[in-house]
Amino acid sequence: MKFVCSRSVLIQILNIVQKAIGSKSPMPILDSIKIDAQSGGQTVFTANSMEFCIEYNAEITVYESGSVALPSKIFGEIVRKLPEGEAEITVNPENFHTTIKCEASEFSIQGLSAEKFTATPIVDEKYRLKLSQKELKQIIRKAYPFISQIETRKPVLMGALFDLKGKNMTVVATDSHRLAVINTEVNSDIENQRFVIPGTNLMKIGQILSDEDDAEVDVIISDNYVMFDFKAYQIYSRLLEGEFLKYEVLLAASNSIIIKVDKQSISDSLERANLIINDEMVSKTENKVPVKLSIAYNKVDISCKTTKGYVNDSVIVEHEGGDIIIGFNCRFMLDALNACDDETVTMEFSAPTSGCFIRPGDGSDRYTFMVLPVRLYN
Repeated sequence: MKFVCSRSVLIQILNIVQKAIGSKSPMPILDSIKIDAQSGGQTVFTANSMEFCIEYNAEITVYESGSVALPSKIFGEIVRKLPEGEAEITVNPENFHTTIKCEASEFSIQGLSAEKFTATPIVDEKYRLKLSQKELKQIIRKAYPFISQIETRKPVLMGALFDLKGKNMTVVATDSHRLAVINTEVNSDIENQRFVIPGTNLMKIGQILSDEDDAEVDVIISDNYVMFDFKAYQIYSRLLEGEFLKYEVLLAASNSIIIKVDKQSISDSLERANLIINDEMVSKTENKVPVKLSIAYNKVDISCKTTKGYVNDSVIVEHEGGDIIIGFNCRFMLDALNACDDETVTMEFSAPTSGCFIRPGDGSDRYTFMVLPVRLYN
């Protein structure tokens, strides 16, 4: 096999494909990128962790067709260190010894037979929709912090639920301590379809999505996989099985205490409170040392006491309903507020043992974040 490709194009391809390489692959072949060069110039670069797969189709100059699986890390490092110019890659078909040349630089690395490479998933299409890449990227940014990072009795919570109901798509994430629900309109007529994408895969997809206003992506869903079709390349993600949280029941909760607050003001106050939280103590407990919110008289007093010291801060708010004193994991509250893209938000409460609901200040249902309280001991 022999082909020539500019260093800049190779870097562009590798920046995408390498995101499918797992951090701890059990087999060398899963740490590899398969290159399948065809005589017509069509060359396919593939990485596949068995949970997540990216296949990139490129038109390059191919002198001899063939295939090889190259170790991703060293291959990527070599390409990025090459001088600007055309890189020539030659593979010995007998032992898969691979030579990489560019200008005066030359490297030799050992490849593997592509026959050992895991096959690209087959997506038997059940339904598809087209999404704005920019909007999907924003949804993932909002939802990802709420996805469970620890495998529990419900592994399905390690992913985000995509709930399609006609023109509305709801994305839901929870780690049992907090909840994110993001609504958006889509150009689809799909009724009552749900699928769950693993959080780690969703994060990688978010890193690839474009910020361009007119960029779109086709999403094709089967029973076990979802494929994101970007034309030049395709991303395949395994879907998680299991019954997800019945989030609609939580959203129907009635809250009698409502405050409207400048998001930046309360975020800054919580950041100040977070300075004195003892990280060593936190690592030994399930929940962080709580910050105490005391809501009364159009004001929120935010305080926290740890072995490092004590902090007290106040934020002016618009206040409806009764007074309340309630504790929260400070980082969880900050994650929820940082996910809001409005200058003003509403925060709703009902009791010291019930969750806080954070919604847009304009009263819309574009997103809802819920954080469960932490018990106060003083």
